[in-house]
Amino acid sequence: MKKKVKISLRSAQSISLPAPGEEAELLNELLSAEPLTTKIESEGEFEYKNGNIKISYEESEATGLDNCVTTVTFSDTEPGRVFIYRAGPVKTALMFCEGQRYISVYETEYGSFEVGIHTEKCDNKIGIDGGELSVVYNVELRGSEAEHTELYMKVRFLDEEHGDQNRT
Repeated sequence: MKKKVKISLRSAQSISLPAPGEEAELLNELLSAEPLTTKIESEGEFEYKNGNIKISYEESEATGLDNCVTTVTFSDTEPGRVFIYRAGPVKTALMFCEGQRYISVYETEYGSFEVGIHTEKCDNKIGIDGGELSVVYNVELRGSEAEHTELYMKVRFLDEEHGDQNRT
Protein backbone atom coordinates (compact mmCIF):
# COMPACT_ATOMS: atom_id res chain seq x y z
CA MET A 1 0.00 0.00 0.00
CA LYS A 2 1.34 3.42 -1.03
CA LYS A 3 -0.40 6.66 -0.09
CA LYS A 4 0.30 10.38 -0.19
CA VAL A 5 0.64 11.94 3.27
CA LYS A 6 0.97 15.32 4.95
CA ILE A 7 3.94 15.35 7.31
CA SER A 8 4.24 17.92 10.09
CA LEU A 9 7.70 18.16 11.64
CA ARG A 10 8.90 20.10 14.66
CA SER A 11 12.50 20.01 15.80
CA ALA A 12 14.00 21.82 18.81
CA GLN A 13 17.81 21.78 18.99
CA SER A 14 20.06 22.99 21.78
CA ILE A 15 23.80 23.33 21.19
CA SER A 16 26.02 22.03 23.98
CA LEU A 17 29.60 22.08 22.69
CA PRO A 18 32.31 23.14 25.15
CA ALA A 19 34.65 25.82 23.81
CA PRO A 20 38.18 26.66 24.92
CA GLY A 21 39.55 30.13 25.72
CA GLU A 22 37.96 33.29 24.39
CA GLU A 23 35.33 31.37 22.43
CA ALA A 24 33.83 30.12 25.72
CA GLU A 25 32.05 33.42 26.50
CA LEU A 26 30.37 33.55 23.08
CA LEU A 27 29.43 29.89 23.31
CA ASN A 28 27.96 30.31 26.80
CA GLU A 29 25.69 33.01 25.33
CA LEU A 30 24.55 30.61 22.63
CA LEU A 31 24.01 27.81 25.12
CA SER A 32 21.81 29.95 27.34
CA ALA A 33 19.65 30.92 24.35
CA GLU A 34 16.34 29.25 23.63
CA PRO A 35 16.53 26.07 21.54
CA LEU A 36 16.45 26.57 17.77
CA THR A 37 12.98 25.40 16.77
CA THR A 38 12.09 24.49 13.20
CA LYS A 39 8.55 23.70 12.05
CA ILE A 40 7.74 22.49 8.58
CA GLU A 41 4.93 20.77 6.74
CA SER A 42 5.60 18.67 3.71
CA GLU A 43 3.84 16.20 1.50
CA GLY A 44 5.39 12.81 1.18
CA GLU A 45 4.75 9.16 0.56
CA PHE A 46 3.73 6.45 3.03
CA GLU A 47 4.34 2.83 2.14
CA TYR A 48 3.34 -0.28 4.07
CA LYS A 49 4.74 -3.58 2.82
CA ASN A 50 5.37 -6.91 4.58
CA GLY A 51 5.07 -5.39 8.06
CA ASN A 52 7.42 -2.47 7.30
CA ILE A 53 6.48 1.20 7.19
CA LYS A 54 8.42 3.69 5.07
CA ILE A 55 7.72 7.43 5.05
CA SER A 56 9.65 9.60 2.55
CA TYR A 57 9.68 13.36 1.99
CA GLU A 58 11.84 16.08 0.48
CA GLU A 59 13.61 18.39 2.93
CA SER A 60 13.11 22.14 2.65
CA GLU A 61 15.47 25.10 2.86
CA ALA A 62 14.14 25.71 6.40
CA THR A 63 15.98 22.60 7.61
CA GLY A 64 19.22 23.48 5.83
CA LEU A 65 18.95 20.17 3.99
CA ASP A 66 17.34 21.31 0.75
CA ASN A 67 17.70 18.86 -2.15
CA CYS A 68 17.80 15.95 0.31
CA VAL A 69 15.22 13.18 0.59
CA THR A 70 14.60 11.81 4.07
CA THR A 71 13.12 8.37 4.65
CA VAL A 72 11.86 7.13 8.02
CA THR A 73 11.46 3.34 8.30
CA PHE A 74 10.52 0.82 10.97
CA SER A 75 8.82 -2.51 11.42
CA ASP A 76 5.29 -2.65 12.82
CA THR A 77 6.53 -5.36 15.20
CA GLU A 78 9.36 -3.11 16.48
CA PRO A 79 8.05 0.48 16.29
CA GLY A 80 10.54 1.67 18.94
CA ARG A 81 13.51 1.05 16.60
CA VAL A 82 13.34 3.82 14.00
CA PHE A 83 15.77 4.37 11.12
CA ILE A 84 16.18 7.70 9.34
CA TYR A 85 18.02 7.73 6.02
CA ARG A 86 18.96 10.89 4.20
CA ALA A 87 20.11 11.06 0.57
CA GLY A 88 21.29 14.06 -1.43
CA PRO A 89 24.05 16.60 -0.70
CA VAL A 90 24.02 15.30 2.90
CA LYS A 91 23.90 11.53 3.36
CA THR A 92 23.43 9.67 6.61
CA ALA A 93 21.75 6.70 8.22
CA LEU A 94 20.59 7.13 11.82
CA MET A 95 19.05 4.61 14.18
CA PHE A 96 16.98 5.54 17.21
CA CYS A 97 16.16 3.05 19.95
CA GLU A 98 15.38 4.26 23.48
CA GLY A 99 18.36 3.97 25.84
CA GLN A 100 20.75 2.97 23.04
CA ARG A 101 23.77 4.69 21.51
CA TYR A 102 24.76 4.21 17.88
CA ILE A 103 27.54 5.59 15.69
CA SER A 104 26.64 7.07 12.32
CA VAL A 105 28.54 8.78 9.53
CA TYR A 106 27.46 12.09 8.02
CA GLU A 107 28.66 12.64 4.46
CA THR A 108 28.65 16.26 3.31
CA GLU A 109 30.21 18.20 0.45
CA TYR A 110 32.95 19.22 2.91
CA GLY A 111 33.81 15.67 4.00
CA SER A 112 32.59 12.88 6.25
CA PHE A 113 32.52 12.67 10.02
CA GLU A 114 31.26 10.28 12.69
CA VAL A 115 28.60 11.19 15.20
CA GLY A 116 27.27 9.29 18.17
CA ILE A 117 23.50 9.26 18.63
CA HIS A 118 22.18 8.50 22.12
CA THR A 119 18.39 8.12 22.17
CA GLU A 120 16.69 9.18 25.39
CA LYS A 121 13.14 8.59 24.13
CA CYS A 122 11.61 6.99 21.04
CA ASP A 123 7.82 7.00 21.25
CA ASN A 124 6.44 5.80 17.92
CA LYS A 125 2.68 5.69 17.46
CA ILE A 126 2.67 5.64 13.64
CA GLY A 127 0.73 2.79 12.10
CA ILE A 128 -1.15 2.02 8.91
CA ASP A 129 -3.55 4.88 9.72
CA GLY A 130 -0.82 7.49 10.25
CA GLY A 131 0.05 8.81 13.70
CA GLU A 132 2.86 10.49 15.63
CA LEU A 133 6.53 9.93 16.40
CA SER A 134 8.48 11.65 19.17
CA VAL A 135 12.25 11.18 19.49
CA VAL A 136 14.56 12.86 22.02
CA TYR A 137 18.27 12.33 21.42
CA ASN A 138 21.76 13.69 21.93
CA VAL A 139 24.37 14.04 19.20
CA GLU A 140 28.00 13.50 20.19
CA LEU A 141 31.07 14.67 18.31
CA ARG A 142 34.36 13.05 19.34
CA GLY A 143 32.71 11.67 22.47
CA SER A 144 31.36 15.04 23.72
CA GLU A 145 27.70 15.98 23.62
CA ALA A 146 27.25 18.58 20.88
CA GLU A 147 23.50 18.90 20.53
CA HIS A 148 20.26 17.90 22.23
CA THR A 149 17.31 17.43 19.87
CA GLU A 150 13.61 16.87 20.35
CA LEU A 151 11.96 15.72 17.13
CA TYR A 152 8.21 15.38 16.60
CA MET A 153 6.56 14.05 13.44
CA LYS A 154 2.85 13.76 12.65
CA VAL A 155 1.71 11.79 9.60
CA ARG A 156 -1.79 12.23 8.11
CA PHE A 157 -3.17 10.64 4.98
CA LEU A 158 -4.36 12.92 2.17
CA ASP A 159 -7.68 12.51 0.43
CA GLU A 160 -6.66 12.06 -3.20
CA GLU A 161 -9.81 13.81 -4.43
CA HIS A 162 -9.68 16.92 -2.20
CA GLY A 163 -6.06 17.08 -0.99
CA ASP A 164 -7.29 17.14 2.62
CA GLN A 165 -6.66 14.70 5.42
CA ASN A 166 -9.14 11.88 5.64
CA ARG A 167 -7.62 9.96 8.54
CA THR A 168 -5.56 10.92 11.55
